[in-house]
Amino acid sequence: MKRSVSVAFVAVLAAAALTAQAGHRGGPPAFGHMDAGKGGISGACIEALGLTDAQKSSLTQLRQDLMTAVQPLFEQRRALHEQVETALEAANPDPAAIGQLVIAAHRIGDQIRSLHEQFQTRFEALLTPEQAATYRRLRENGVCAPRGKHLH
Repeated sequence: MKRSVSVAFVAVLAAAALTAQAGHRGGPPAFGHMDAGKGGISGACIEALGLTDAQKSSLTQLRQDLMTAVQPLFEQRRALHEQVETALEAANPDPAAIGQLVIAAHRIGDQIRSLHEQFQTRFEALLTPEQAATYRRLRENGVCAPRGKHLH
């Protein structure tokens, strides 16, 4: 009886962690943190900043670099989430094994967040002082706010 209660408890915790971490099953992280391929910077934000053609070109390259770096991590994390779901469906789920999978998925999420933070730093370095000040104001009022800022 105690074992089934502890297995159920671990299963609930694992499912909650995956839900919080993935946002939704199968897709990239709720990286609202990242519009697919946009690094989390909306078109409205870019338009409001009045980026030059050179800045837009650099931003395009930053986005491509980011997506190249995070795509394999998305796939690895998705595979781990699937392994957790499969493990939870077993007749006798192994809490330790499930916990290890959840921890591994969380670590990949940390790597994705770190890459996104690097992208943000590089993006901000492209901006003139005036654009940077505008960007900060626009982030505060929501136009350029990072989506899902509860970043897992």
